[in-house]
Amino acid sequence: MKKAKKNPYTLIVFLLLSQLPGLCQDKPFVTYPDNISTYLKRIQKGDQKYKYSKNKNHYDWQNEARTALIELIGLKAMSIKLKGHEPSVKLGKKEEVGGKFSRTLCQIETEPGINVPFYLLVPSNTNKKTPLIICPHGHDTEGLHSYSGSYLNDDHRKKITARKGNIAEQAALRGMIAIAPATRGLANELLVPDPKGRHGSRPCRAQFMHCIISGRTPTAERVWDMQKIIDWAWNHPLVDQRKIVMTGNSGGGVLTAYAAAIDNRISVAVPSCSFTSVTSSEGFIFHCDCCAVPGIRDWGDWTELGALIAPRSLLIVHGVHDGLHNRKDVENTASKIRNIYHGLGSLNRMKMEWGNSGHQFYPEIMWPFIERSLR
Repeated sequence: MKKAKKNPYTLIVFLLLSQLPGLCQDKPFVTYPDNISTYLKRIQKGDQKYKYSKNKNHYDWQNEARTALIELIGLKAMSIKLKGHEPSVKLGKKEEVGGKFSRTLCQIETEPGINVPFYLLVPSNTNKKTPLIICPHGHDTEGLHSYSGSYLNDDHRKKITARKGNIAEQAALRGMIAIAPATRGLANELLVPDPKGRHGSRPCRAQFMHCIISGRTPTAERVWDMQKIIDWAWNHPLVDQRKIVMTGNSGGGVLTAYAAAIDNRISVAVPSCSFTSVTSSEGFIFHCDCCAVPGIRDWGDWTELGALIAPRSLLIVHGVHDGLHNRKDVENTASKIRNIYHGLGSLNRMKMEWGNSGHQFYPEIMWPFIERSLR
């Protein structure tokens, strides 16, 4: 049989095509006019006073950087002004779900007049200490209902289950106690109105504007709420205080990162579709206005948030088709954090993985890491 001739042009085309993914990855996430690009790079560099250095004792650095972060976001100011406030919790009617777990709609008054609703999910027939997972949501006005599996109607159920968003319900079915709280400024129950549309008819931006003129940020308010929920859950007779997990997608992932960086009681952090640098290499700001912290680049970046979590367990999850984030910047940040964990001898506690879809949870990646970490 006559041997087929190799076509040199075919080989050239193949080699060029094989380089396309790399070429696409090198394409700028956004572009700015040259003068604006130069301006952004200059002002966004910041002082980075708490940039992580392996030459400094890790725990000394953490104490200094965490104290400064608490003050920067306005959490210290909140704690001073709210000193003496005793959060009260009201428990609703317990609902049994399929003989697998109970679900109770509760609320906690985290500061005067602010009642944060949350679902408490407890596995049935449990009489031993159990891991707790707290699941704050992002820009989903029905978020606590979505995460807890307490769907408002059939369309809501189909929408959430299609993107695997019932993360607290999944946790309860896996034998964990789960809390799905409303995220302040993002849930219908806790929206800040925007009369006259002065803030773009966006309640989350209205929340941000009201916060910054009051010496706080939405991030501080949200971390405050999560800490008050942990305070309450800490004394629940079935909660294993050594095994507290936090996870959320998008804005819930941002909250997870900040809460875990600030509160050492969180032993496992799984921020989904959220963990990246403050800005892209071109100067694009990745996160929503309501996640902004004025002056953050004078403090550091998300690498430093990861360093504050280290050496506790941290899983960074993103979707390859998530247009809100840039793979190059995500992996650059994750690489820096990975080096920090490696230096601490805890590389097995940090992981970064890509899901094969968009801006959503990836339970098939998350649960094995969470369960391994809790062991």
